[in-house]
Amino acid sequence: MLMVVSPYKDPVEIQHMKKFVDKIVTGFFVFFFGILWFCSTQYYVKPKTHQIAIYDVYGKEISQNQIRTKFSTLEVAQSYIKEYQSTFPHLSFSIKSEFPEMRKRVMFSRILKRDHR
Repeated sequence: MLMVVSPYKDPVEIQHMKKFVDKIVTGFFVFFFGILWFCSTQYYVKPKTHQIAIYDVYGKEISQNQIRTKFSTLEVAQSYIKEYQSTFPHLSFSIKSEFPEMRKRVMFSRILKRDHR
């Protein structure tokens, strides 16, 4: 009996190897883009309070005691501005937002502050 040896590998072995390599490459790119996304994103910081600024006809900021000016949500502040504009047509209103201080990421600040002795 004469055995013929094929120069080509078994197609089943090739398919298993392709699946394995495909999983490795996919895992690498998921990990790489996950790290890239983590390093490039900024934290979304919500304002703590919203305050209504009141301006007179000449554009100078004034304060009125009978008007509520501090709010915790933007929607409520906008609603009050619409109401105030109809009540006081000679004044103009805008919203000021107070943002908290941004904290640095702890992990990267620790790495960068290491003493190199």
